[in-house]
Amino acid sequence: MSLLNIQNLTYHIGDKTLYQNADFMLFPGEHLGVTGKNGVGKSTLLKLLQAEILPDSGDILWQPSVQIGYLDQHAQMNAALSVRGYLQTAFADLYALEAEMMSIYACPDKSARDSYLTRAATIQATLESQSFYVIDSRIGAVAEGLGITQFGMETRLGELSGGQRHKVMLASLLLISPDVLLLDEPTNYLDTVHVDWLADYLNSFDGAFLVVSHDRAFLNRIAMGICDIDRQKICKYKGNVDKAMAQKASVDAAHAKQYLAQKKHIDKLEQFIAKNGAGVNASIANGRKKQLARIDRLAAPEQEKEISFAFRTAAHAAQKVLAASALEIGYSRSLLPKMGFTLSRGEKVVIAGFNGIGKSTLLKTLVGELAPIAGQVALSQGLKLGYFEQELYWDDPEATPVNLVKSACSGLDDKAARQHLARFGVSGKLAIQPIRSLSGGEQTKVKLCRLALQPTNLLVLDEPTTHLDAKVKAALKQALKDYSGTLIVVSHEKDFVAGWPDRVVDIQSVQTTGQTAASAAMV
Repeated sequence: MSLLNIQNLTYHIGDKTLYQNADFMLFPGEHLGVTGKNGVGKSTLLKLLQAEILPDSGDILWQPSVQIGYLDQHAQMNAALSVRGYLQTAFADLYALEAEMMSIYACPDKSARDSYLTRAATIQATLESQSFYVIDSRIGAVAEGLGITQFGMETRLGELSGGQRHKVMLASLLLISPDVLLLDEPTNYLDTVHVDWLADYLNSFDGAFLVVSHDRAFLNRIAMGICDIDRQKICKYKGNVDKAMAQKASVDAAHAKQYLAQKKHIDKLEQFIAKNGAGVNASIANGRKKQLARIDRLAAPEQEKEISFAFRTAAHAAQKVLAASALEIGYSRSLLPKMGFTLSRGEKVVIAGFNGIGKSTLLKTLVGELAPIAGQVALSQGLKLGYFEQELYWDDPEATPVNLVKSACSGLDDKAARQHLARFGVSGKLAIQPIRSLSGGEQTKVKLCRLALQPTNLLVLDEPTTHLDAKVKAALKQALKDYSGTLIVVSHEKDFVAGWPDRVVDIQSVQTTGQTAASAAMV
């Protein structure tokens, strides 16, 4: 029996149809990855399943009493709670039982009565059967696995960054261990070692899950099947992403063949009708018209649009682009020991290190958005810097992509702005919708389009692949390889930064050795 049955699901956002009479079933223990291009409705599907939003029509039927765990990035958290205290709320019912049991033993009147002692014994048996006395170990293991212990179990939730908050919510969800996990981009903000830990955890998870991720290598490791969203339908394939996409290609090829055969048949009927609408063959033509009307026409195969773009390079004569000396970064306190390094013209550098160590803080300091605690950053004269920030934040969420692109590059008219956006896969009505209504991937494309229009000689990119589908990710990788300026990039995706950067600055080793970045962390 299925845990979930979706029947005839239809859902629209504005005048865009995401699902049209879509069907899907999820069975106990199924481990499924959710795939699809940017904007097809992957995150929306999870919101529909959690009843955060409601379908326009159709049914979403869960088995009664199924416990669902949903990674909600907008969930309210008590800012005064410590990380440890928040994770302990995953076992709130067991802690309540323990408190009841202790209150019985603490009260002389209750502890002398058989009914209360029986209740206390029952509670004790329940706590032992639920492994209550190893909860601290379980919390510690998950916190260590996701890198939470590195920023402190006693840290107040109100002091956490967005990425740290994401990790704490994910840890709480894993500790609850529901019947079904619904995870939207769970590897965001995780570095390689923590992605590896999460993959192992999910592989051993007894329940079912649906995981939305653009990290193909991650999905290949955890998925026994793929839920692919395309053409307003939900299709399930067996195997990991590689196997599923091979099946999908075969299905698409068969559909294209059927479509061409049907089109040929329809063209033949229409030609006969046009020739013989009057005269001796008119009755036959009328029969062909009826035959034509009864045909259930197949949708035309989608034509894959090529995505290719480039970053504009501004001329720059200086050999040394950037120099940091005795640099200490952080907010109220220093996150790392003093470091020093230089970047030469045309050099491509990856900043590596575990999540939360300060990679984003380092980038903000290098581009001047954050003042260093000590030391200095010197940029060469005439430097034109382009900065991609990880967070999707807009000063005006109601602005359209067209207007945002025009504001980034003076002199563009609407037509030119649309043409540039189309190169990034943002076309049609998407280009004139409020930016807040676009998916995370579509918003990221708009940010990249704005950046590509600005002539630069130093690009600083913080996790630019977050939310991007494989096709755009490949185009971005090629554009960065072709960029003739200097590049600094932070990315947790090993495949994306494999092979082409000139060197890697591993600031994780800085923290463990206490040496400077220049002497200890250049690879």
